[in-house]
Amino acid sequence: MKASTVLRFQQSTVASLRRPTQTYRDGQIWYGYTKSGSKRHPLYTKLGNKNFYKGTRSSGIGSLTKHGKYMVNWDKVRTYVVPSDLATTDLKPFVSVDVPQIMQKTPGYSDSFKSPELAWNNIKDFIEYGENYNDVDLEKSNYLEEFVNPQQAQAEAEKDSVIVKD
Repeated sequence: MKASTVLRFQQSTVASLRRPTQTYRDGQIWYGYTKSGSKRHPLYTKLGNKNFYKGTRSSGIGSLTKHGKYMVNWDKVRTYVVPSDLATTDLKPFVSVDVPQIMQKTPGYSDSFKSPELAWNNIKDFIEYGENYNDVDLEKSNYLEEFVNPQQAQAEAEKDSVIVKD
């Protein structure tokens, strides 16, 4: 491959085909190489292009082995110790102790919350009724949120609507 006439200022045709002038499709130069200026400075995130990610090794709780596996050093993992005299301390919890526990049940779905039917019904309800499609007052329902299968609800409604004549 011959260099074009525009690149005649290069020392040789091989020098014009070298990597410092090689670019990505959008025209950005390869990492750490510039067409002019010093190339001996360390490359940090401000000097790289949009594809450059150096990272800061900020997690620091483990390291990679030579086989590419990540080994966690459990001495470096953050742990939060609860004080033994928590009832008498001045510390405040992130969430109040008085907040009630919300229970969720999925009657009519075979695989509970993993059921694809439940996901599909939730998507349909969201599209049809908007963000607040489940307007159940949790205080009145004793903090129990139920996701009932529409087929089961329809079967129960039909069972209740049957009138027994004497």
